[in-house]
Amino acid sequence: MPILPSLATTVIGSVAFTDVDKALDLTARACPLIPAWPQMTRVRGREDMVLQAADGLPCLVVDEDNRRIVVETTGREEALTEFYEHFLSEDYDYFAIPSEAASGLEPFFKRARDNAEFGPDFLKVQICGPISFGTSVRTGDDKNLLDDPDLSDTVVKGLGAKAAWLTDKVRETGRFPLVFLDEPGLTGYGSAFSTLNGDRVTAMINEAAGIVRSRGDALIGTHVCGNTDWGLLASADIDIVALDAFGYADHFALYPQQVRSFLDRGGYIAWGIIPTLNFTGNETAENLSQRLKDAWQLLSAKGVDIDLIRERSLITPACGLGPISPEDGIRILDLLPQVVERL
Repeated sequence: MPILPSLATTVIGSVAFTDVDKALDLTARACPLIPAWPQMTRVRGREDMVLQAADGLPCLVVDEDNRRIVVETTGREEALTEFYEHFLSEDYDYFAIPSEAASGLEPFFKRARDNAEFGPDFLKVQICGPISFGTSVRTGDDKNLLDDPDLSDTVVKGLGAKAAWLTDKVRETGRFPLVFLDEPGLTGYGSAFSTLNGDRVTAMINEAAGIVRSRGDALIGTHVCGNTDWGLLASADIDIVALDAFGYADHFALYPQQVRSFLDRGGYIAWGIIPTLNFTGNETAENLSQRLKDAWQLLSAKGVDIDLIRERSLITPACGLGPISPEDGIRILDLLPQVVERL
């Protein structure tokens, strides 16, 4: 595995812009070493992270107008048979994300093919993770897909195949792939409101990650935009844990042993230190970098080597930029390299 540059910047995925070239220019300027595929969620509803991931999964129909996925009840056996025929034959093109659901994806890859300085070594791509997808789609009896044994299995395998397809596309540009399984659905895991089982959560993430690794080397990350059981996530077969460090770094520091083990085995932490939904415009590189240093000191005081933390850290916004204004999106991207400079 290649080693990521210490304190390299990247973004979570969605952007606050409607022009693809502008999105590519701004993210490349803010994240010169690891530019990310810009998800143009303001362009059309089909680019919502859940709707975007539905193609190729059996029994699911995208209702773009109402921004939801409908589970079909007819033709189930035939749909499952078709799905497994493509999956077992490793026909991952069947799981490709169509251009109408990812208007920034092909321009992102074209920019990389045409410009050797655009992410000279690494490119980041992302897909909705299986827990978040499975809990977001409701069946006709108002359960979620994870309650259906057949469809739950296809969600994990299908999203793993999509992530593998994305990493194949990155390799075609000559870059090394970082692929994130974004899991906002793990926010609140471990609380009284969560019915997810920890063994099942790690099994689903590990299976999807294993499908990606079966195609070749890749760095696999998972992003959670709220609080979760960070020890559970750090024990999964992933290489990067991405968190909203502005809001939850103190919660993350409650798991020093798991964090230390994760870093010792070569893992990276993507610190989302610049707030997004809570961005006020009063944030400065000085106060954000100090806030992150304080978070590092919390872990250091509990036995995690601070030099190792720095060496294995990436710097990101707290979450995707899609819901915020374009003006704030630009300010947040401009802050990324400024924070790194002070760190």
